[in-house]
Amino acid sequence: MTVPGRTLARGLAIMLGLAWTAVANGQTPSGATDVTTSLPTPPGPATTASTSAGELGLDELVRTVEQRFPLILAAQQDRAVAEAEKLSASGGFDPSWRTSAAVIPIGGYPSQRLDTFVEQPLPWWGSSVFAGYRLGLGAYPVYDGKLATNQYGEVRAGARLNLWRDGPIDRRRASIRRAELGVDAATQGADQQRIDATRVASFRYWDWVAAGRRLAVARSWLDLAIVRDGALARRVETGDVPAIERQENQRAILQRRAQLVSAQRALEQSAIELSLFLRAADGSSILPEPSRLPSSMPEPTPLDVARIRADERAALERRPELKRLDAQKEQAEVERRWAENQRRPAIDLVVVGSQDLGPGDPKQAKPVLEAAVVVDIPLLNRAATGREQAASAQVSRIEAQARLQRDRVVADVRDAASALVAAEQRAAAARAEVDVARRLADQELKRFELGEGTLLLVNLREQAALEAALRQIDAVADWQKALAAYRAATAGAPSAVR
Repeated sequence: MTVPGRTLARGLAIMLGLAWTAVANGQTPSGATDVTTSLPTPPGPATTASTSAGELGLDELVRTVEQRFPLILAAQQDRAVAEAEKLSASGGFDPSWRTSAAVIPIGGYPSQRLDTFVEQPLPWWGSSVFAGYRLGLGAYPVYDGKLATNQYGEVRAGARLNLWRDGPIDRRRASIRRAELGVDAATQGADQQRIDATRVASFRYWDWVAAGRRLAVARSWLDLAIVRDGALARRVETGDVPAIERQENQRAILQRRAQLVSAQRALEQSAIELSLFLRAADGSSILPEPSRLPSSMPEPTPLDVARIRADERAALERRPELKRLDAQKEQAEVERRWAENQRRPAIDLVVVGSQDLGPGDPKQAKPVLEAAVVVDIPLLNRAATGREQAASAQVSRIEAQARLQRDRVVADVRDAASALVAAEQRAAAARAEVDVARRLADQELKRFELGEGTLLLVNLREQAALEAALRQIDAVADWQKALAAYRAATAGAPSAVR
């Protein structure tokens, strides 16, 4: 090799070393020609995030999802609906006012009647109280003599107590209890939607971050070939290397340019998917700019296998699916208890006191206290029996679903833990592969500088090293997604991950 050739080789080695360092770090080499264009903003309803907003962190995204994601807001409206149904059920204890009036101007017994009273149901043992006023003036036949009152009418008050049927439980109290449990079930449904949305948003976030890292690697890979092409052009002119070596490098430039386009498209796609979860204050979606990409990805940490059992038990206590099923089961139990009670005889105690006012019949002027027992014994009562059987079947159905759901929760935790362990091992193996592949590429480059190899072999070694770097990015992103799945499976921050 001539002296000028060795000088060019040393210069090429220095430039390639700098470029390779940039490739390993996912950056553009200093002084390299940037042949890429800025990422276009696709049309659509998404707005553009401000470039001064800084890096987009996962915590910021999760806060946005919890506060503004449409499906979570919709689930919260389910709770509002349940609260409204609870209010409606509470209306069963609203007081009622009833009034009737009748006038018989023509006939053998012309008369006028007015009867008005207010009844207030009470939440204790199916009881109720009432008070009213009655006025009956005119002529009445003997068999309707009880309709007559003294001149100023009659005031009365009383109470009703259900001793058996509708005593321990009645329709009003059952409806209120079911509505309260419905609020609990709706709350758990909103929590489940929040967990699911956070998990999917975390997946989309790490897809976006990984796509950004892959784009940086692809751009550095292309810049590496561009830097080399300038040096090879001078060496070809001096006759230090044959022209075919530069043609091989130009082929690599075209190949890497195509890969860069694919990486750009992947970043755009992941940003669009992420914009479904990243929301502005008015609820509109935000398309994150590449400038908000994090500068690095956190390294995976080992999983404390000994804590997995504890997380399984905690998940069985925290997962909203199980809590929702518990609420639904209790709703069915309430319905079953009410239906069972409806099969019992009704034994009601009624106490009424009344007093006629004003001039009139002296007998009616005396205060009256009346106590009565009303008995209603069902014979077939198939309606209540059918309701009880249906409610019992519903309780059994929910119990079976809960057994499967508990197994599903444990399986989710174990699967997420397995994915975490595998992803951490993959990331460690990929990191070691990157180190080995980089050393091989460095050695192949030195052989080329010494005239013992070809640029084709250098490109193959570099391609293997860069593909290893891409696999490492994917492994780290998979670990982050497995961590998000673990958090969702345990319905909280995992204690088994240090």
